[in-house]
Amino acid sequence: MKNVEKVLFLGGLFPKETEKEIVDHSIGSVQNAANVLQWNLVRGLDENLPVPVKILNSLYIGSWPQRYKKAVIPSYEFSHAPGAKDRNVGFWNITFFKQLFRSSTLSRAVKRELAAEPNQSSAVIAYAMTRPMLRALRAAKRCDPRVTTCLVIPDLPEFMNAGTKRSVLERFLKARDMKTQRRDLAFVDCLVVLTEPMMEKLPAKPYVVMEGIAGAVPADEVLPRREKTVVYTGGLNASYGVVDLVEAFRAIPDPDYRLILCGAGDAVDTIRRAAEEDPRIDFRGLVPHGEIRAIQQSAAVLVNPRTPAGEFTRYSFPSKNLEYMASGTPTVAHRLPGIPSEYEGHLVFIPEPTVASLKETIMKVCSLSPEESLLLGERAKTFVSREKNAARQAQKILDLMRSVSQ
Repeated sequence: MKNVEKVLFLGGLFPKETEKEIVDHSIGSVQNAANVLQWNLVRGLDENLPVPVKILNSLYIGSWPQRYKKAVIPSYEFSHAPGAKDRNVGFWNITFFKQLFRSSTLSRAVKRELAAEPNQSSAVIAYAMTRPMLRALRAAKRCDPRVTTCLVIPDLPEFMNAGTKRSVLERFLKARDMKTQRRDLAFVDCLVVLTEPMMEKLPAKPYVVMEGIAGAVPADEVLPRREKTVVYTGGLNASYGVVDLVEAFRAIPDPDYRLILCGAGDAVDTIRRAAEEDPRIDFRGLVPHGEIRAIQQSAAVLVNPRTPAGEFTRYSFPSKNLEYMASGTPTVAHRLPGIPSEYEGHLVFIPEPTVASLKETIMKVCSLSPEESLLLGERAKTFVSREKNAARQAQKILDLMRSVSQ
């Protein structure tokens, strides 16, 4: 790794050339947060390396026919940066069989890439603890044991889609899949986790904590704030606390308040009913990422209503907080176990995990003077842009990989 000549990034991001098509073919919500984090990671790696990383991509999308409109995902070339030669690896996108096809096609692509230039020193970074990514890292190690392998783990497998109802067959397949993943971790040299407690559930290996990456917000994108405008953007699932947010907002008697909700999820019907009963609620559904940024910057306060209820909150960091803070708008959130103490003073924490406490905190932030609000938002923006930017976070990963390869 010290004199590495090639870095492969294995991910499931949306190539810019086909992103609109991917979103149009998706049924229900799409992996926007994962897509943004992966692109930020690629950008950070590129900023630290003499040549761009090579992306081997296996799309993180829903399965046909329930959650995606296409049963066959094609392979094609794309380029994320000048001089980059990236490849989207195709697969049969069929429920129950998709992960087997993804594992096979991505592993073959990795082996071909490494075999094409056997004398080059290589490193492979994979995003997410899923069967296809771990099988691909295993293939890399078997192809060339000198390769340094790193796995970025944004979520532990046992907590992925925890609220989803599964059939007996689905539960059996998930349990078997998790056993396979644990075995394949033997082929991983080092880990990147989002919170320190995640290592309690993982085998002892060299690791670094990287809770996320803040996206850059150019100064000329800063927009005037709308007073008393409350905004939530993201997954509209009851487990994320969005129903609590709607209830807290409706308890605010002031007719000048506005609540803007963007996204999709299992709480959409509840939100639609609330919007019909309370004209102050503006439900906008799925909104392009570029428009989301403008909505966030023009708000008086951004809210992440996810509460600390549930074991999984100890092993996750809400990337939404970084996205919100990077906008320069004051951010209200619950104090989750996975949030490091360095965020104190940059997030406005809700004192109690109750609807009443959420309501009071929102009103408190909206009552700040324009100068106080600007100072609070800019302080958080400066913190994440300096400490959690793409180049700095990616450098941590590269330093880790260099240390294990020596």
